[in-house]
Amino acid sequence: MDYERFAEEAFSGYPKLRYVGIVDASYRVLLSKMREGVQSVTLNESDRNFVQLMPPIILDGVEKLQPLLGKVDKVTVRYEKVILMFFRAGEKVVIMSFDPDITTPFISSLSDFMNTLTTKYLA
Repeated sequence: MDYERFAEEAFSGYPKLRYVGIVDASYRVLLSKMREGVQSVTLNESDRNFVQLMPPIILDGVEKLQPLLGKVDKVTVRYEKVILMFFRAGEKVVIMSFDPDITTPFISSLSDFMNTLTTKYLA
């Protein structure tokens, strides 16, 4: 298995990809790599700790509904500074972070609409 090559091809295939992490079934970090020349919004140690801790919390949690809803494809989390994506690749979990300006039409449109409703009715 060539984790470095996976990251290199992911970075070359998608310019807005900032970070790639890979964790095994025991949540041992196999790869934690920031795109060359991109400044992390967190410390490297924080990246590694996050990669170890978050997959079991996020993916295991949402996968509990698989018997009712079907197989989980991926989980995305949108922060102001980055968008995170988690998905399983066999026994491994891949974590990617993207610049926040990537195109996510449905989610962006829904967020704008919810912000309008929140301001209008819940503020």
